[in-house]
Amino acid sequence: MNHFLAQQGNHIEGILSKEDSHHALRVLRLGLGDDISVSYGEGDVYLAEITTESKSGLGFKIKGHRKKQTPPTVSLAIAPTKSNDRFEIALEKATELGVRKFFPIICAHSERKVYKRERGQRIIQAAFKQSHKGYLPEIDECESFNRFVKNLEPFPKKYIAALVNNHAALSISSLDLTEESLVLIGPEGDFSEQEVEIALEAGFQPLSLGKEVLRTETAAILVAALSNAQLDFKSREKS
Repeated sequence: MNHFLAQQGNHIEGILSKEDSHHALRVLRLGLGDDISVSYGEGDVYLAEITTESKSGLGFKIKGHRKKQTPPTVSLAIAPTKSNDRFEIALEKATELGVRKFFPIICAHSERKVYKRERGQRIIQAAFKQSHKGYLPEIDECESFNRFVKNLEPFPKKYIAALVNNHAALSISSLDLTEESLVLIGPEGDFSEQEVEIALEAGFQPLSLGKEVLRTETAAILVAALSNAQLDFKSREKS
């Protein structure tokens, strides 16, 4: 069944975006009376039926509740990589696994200084639809590391995954991501020593992702996968 992000509506009926409506009609060959999966990006996934076709988009009627996604708890502040493709792999895979929010940050060693938020939103929405997610992650505008840390919204837990020789660094094997958390992931070349100091002064805890030197996108996927597994285990324990 094809999954869509509803543009507007409620728990009874709604409408798809013009882009999704065109894709459903022209590419997927869907029409009136066909069933689809929809979500408003807030957690719940519904079974719906296409009921109307207009210039504003395909209208649908909710037929039932399919599932509710466990709210994601981890957010990622990631330095965009020199290759857009590699950075967007991180956005795509982390969305599939479950992330609350992305913060693109420009660091001292960043080779890419600009990333368009609209481009990232398209990648995230495509991954959201492909994986039938209930929650749609947000992505912020790109900003400098210093500005981001200075104006950071409150997070109960904050970590910086830096390649620093710090014996106090928390091991990923003991990391608990079942509570709201933010993880900083640096660019090719890692964070600068000054950036690490700024983060530590701002209350970030140093985090070790293991002995290997991971690419930026690999580190992001690893953190998202761990969060996904921990939340799934916690949910199974409750049930």
